[in-house]
Amino acid sequence: MTIPPTSRDGEKTPETRTAPDFSKFNVHDSFCNPITKTNPSGEGRRHLSRQQLEAVLASLSERDIEVIASIQRYRYLLTSQLQRLYFSDASTPTAGLRAASRSLKKLRELGLIDHLARRIGGVRAGSGAMVWYLTHAGERLIYLHSRKLTPTKRFFEPSPYFLAHTLAVAEVAVQLTELCRDHRGMELSSLQPEPNCWRNYSECGSILVLKPDLFAVTLSDRYEDRWFFEIDLDTESPVKVVEKCEKYHRYYRSGLEQKESEVFPLTVWIVPTAERRNRIIAHIRKAFEKQPKLFAVITKDELVHLIQHGGDERMLC
Repeated sequence: MTIPPTSRDGEKTPETRTAPDFSKFNVHDSFCNPITKTNPSGEGRRHLSRQQLEAVLASLSERDIEVIASIQRYRYLLTSQLQRLYFSDASTPTAGLRAASRSLKKLRELGLIDHLARRIGGVRAGSGAMVWYLTHAGERLIYLHSRKLTPTKRFFEPSPYFLAHTLAVAEVAVQLTELCRDHRGMELSSLQPEPNCWRNYSECGSILVLKPDLFAVTLSDRYEDRWFFEIDLDTESPVKVVEKCEKYHRYYRSGLEQKESEVFPLTVWIVPTAERRNRIIAHIRKAFEKQPKLFAVITKDELVHLIQHGGDERMLC
């Protein structure tokens, strides 16, 4: 049995759309030096009592709460990513960035969020390159608002790779949100970062876990497409990528996903360059020559085409 590709015959190729440059997330760039926390004086990390948190929560707007929840959801977010998610209604992107910066400054002064001392791309990258994370008070406020108990994360300095990968995953989520928001007839009905997107299955009596970076369901006219996303920063050998692909084949053979949703999601590997894309495709095709085509390998510039029109055969493997 083979998985039918999601390509849609007869549809036109979409117009070229500018996408954020994933090269800024390259773990070999200079921004990936050790990062130190801000606020050595303790500002933004003060303890807030439950009564104080309830008063703060009552003073926040719905957008403020959504901003805080998104930072919790993705662990780290750039000011520019939050601007695109929640301040796109401004007259210009610059005005939206200023509005986002004001909002984030307010939340930081309340002790709910904080930012890393170093910006992505250095100081010249501007305020949009500030990296935000949730404080302990912010975690507690989200619990008060949602009434859902979530594990409280102690802050640790992120490694260069972890930060780069986390921001790159968040970037895909932002792009999917923008795409479905800006195109009539499209809807993003589900978007799950890890660990919510992980899948448990069993094999030979052992419980295994498939760990995609992101899961999404998009609706477009009469189509519903389901996607797993793997973000590749060219730090693993193609052999390691093939090993991860084998896990997807094992999960596919379990039948669990098909039983629940009737289809198996297409797994999309997003890679930094066309050269890397071609190498990965060649290795996957060689390793799974006579097996179902479960994967598409693309660069960031091909994401919109894939989501809107299903891509093409050269992406599939």
